[in-house]
Amino acid sequence: MRVFLLCALALNLLLGASTFKETRYLYALDKTLTLEGFITFGEENIVIEYTKPNTKVLTYFEDKLSIQDENGYQMIDTQQMPSLHYFFMIIQAVHTQNTPALEMFFETQNGILIPKGVAAEVLEKVEIHYVGDTLHSLHVAMKNGDRIDIEVSN
Repeated sequence: MRVFLLCALALNLLLGASTFKETRYLYALDKTLTLEGFITFGEENIVIEYTKPNTKVLTYFEDKLSIQDENGYQMIDTQQMPSLHYFFMIIQAVHTQNTPALEMFFETQNGILIPKGVAAEVLEKVEIHYVGDTLHSLHVAMKNGDRIDIEVSN
């Protein structure tokens, strides 16, 4: 589930609907996965659709995360999973450029976001790279050794 959260965090940094390529390293399995898809921000929801290698749709709305894939449908109350809840709060703050909210979860050191508080229990660091005002890439390192790298295609 943390992988979904990190993906969401990374993808929500994008403005509007954007395509992306995501590379995940799963430390426990010593395995790298590559995914592609797009993300769309609604006024009250966030939709992440993975198109490769498999189809999966994540929708976040009112502290709920729905996951639809070839195995069916699952609904998760993010308040029952604090890491999910905080990830989506952070995602919204980054997407809306809500600096006070970001400052609740991160300190900045040499351009790198260092998590604090609850976020520090799961995340090690977050690096965001822009070209002008457009997000180019996002790199997330987790405490458990997992990593997520996202590159924006458009």
